[in-house]
Amino acid sequence: MNEKNTAPSKQNNRANSFGGWGWSIIFMCMIAYFIGGGINTDGLNIFVGALTEARGWDRAAMLSWSTYGGWIAIIFTFIFGQIIVKKGAKVVFVGTLFLTAVAIFFYGHTQNFAVYAVSVAACSILSAGYSLTAANTIQANWFPRKKGLALGWSTIGYPLCTMIFPFASNVLMGRFGVEGMFTAIAVFVLVFAVISIFWCRNTPEEVGCAPDNDPLSAEEIKASQAAAKAYKSPWTMKRLLKAPQTWFIGIGMGLLWMVTVAIVSQLVSRLMGAGYERTAAVGMLSVMGFFGIFGSYIWGYIDLKIGTKKATYIYAAWYVVALLLLIFMANTVSIYLGVFMVGISVGGICNLIPSMIGTVFGRHDFAAASRFISAITKGICACAYLYNARSLALTGDLTAGYVGLIVICVVAALLVWRIKPVPKISN
Repeated sequence: MNEKNTAPSKQNNRANSFGGWGWSIIFMCMIAYFIGGGINTDGLNIFVGALTEARGWDRAAMLSWSTYGGWIAIIFTFIFGQIIVKKGAKVVFVGTLFLTAVAIFFYGHTQNFAVYAVSVAACSILSAGYSLTAANTIQANWFPRKKGLALGWSTIGYPLCTMIFPFASNVLMGRFGVEGMFTAIAVFVLVFAVISIFWCRNTPEEVGCAPDNDPLSAEEIKASQAAAKAYKSPWTMKRLLKAPQTWFIGIGMGLLWMVTVAIVSQLVSRLMGAGYERTAAVGMLSVMGFFGIFGSYIWGYIDLKIGTKKATYIYAAWYVVALLLLIFMANTVSIYLGVFMVGISVGGICNLIPSMIGTVFGRHDFAAASRFISAITKGICACAYLYNARSLALTGDLTAGYVGLIVICVVAALLVWRIKPVPKISN
């Protein structure tokens, strides 16, 4: 795989030695992933049911709009990527957070389904900025060699969200009502957006640090920053469209992301169908998130040790076993084991996607490649909501849908197997 432009003259090979600023950036991205996962995936376990009861809207129609928003986000993911290439990731990171605070407020306060639909779509679209293109590009710039492990830490935000967000939302709704819950979420996002103005940095060189916390001199860091600014990626849209790596990464990894969202976004409903009360089902979702905290790091560590492709094969096989357990639900042990396995996987895919792009295209070509590949993965991932909605509409439950997800895992693994190193090209 291509690792050009990522090997400084001196290297810090201690795995978790990211430096103070490096850890700070990892934590910032962790919060961004937490917000994106909470609003667009885990929160649906609470939001959809609550708004169905409060407004009388159709559950399947509500889920469908999350998919439509994801499809529209394909275009905006590319737009965000273009802005990042021209202006840097910070402007996208901060800007989309501010707009998300507005969208989530209307999400829960409107009585009009059309306004609700626009708000849901907006939340999905904007998440392609702060929790996809911008956050991933920032980390690719900060940790070109240690991207897998850095993402392993930052993507803990997703399982942490699974553990905390539905439970916290349930508590907020019980105490302040549906609208009060959405107001609290909007305020949280707004505060983070304001702080990010002073927190977010596009590259480590901006604050006098070196990529991967390597022990470079001040002169070497300045030279690295100058080289990064002068670099112009040869990966034009035309070249990306023609490169098979673009499609194998985008579709293969996008399908695995779709599987993750399809399972997690309606796991409470699946467990309630197995006889669990809502409170118990939400509690199991929180337990799943707890296991996922360790899972995010585990997938990052596996990525670092054996490579992103092999880690992805293991990830797909892991999901096949988890889905089989959730299909049959033979007893309490199999249910808990299935929840445990899904939990371990929650943060993994959002670690593996940017890591695969970075591994294939390298640090300085990451933003150029990601602007289109991320659009593909985002669009395919968004199909999860419509996939669940159609499964519910056609069969009344998610069992048949889970069988289909197993097939999707196999197809995804085959596509990832076809990923080859990119050729060296010049401008």
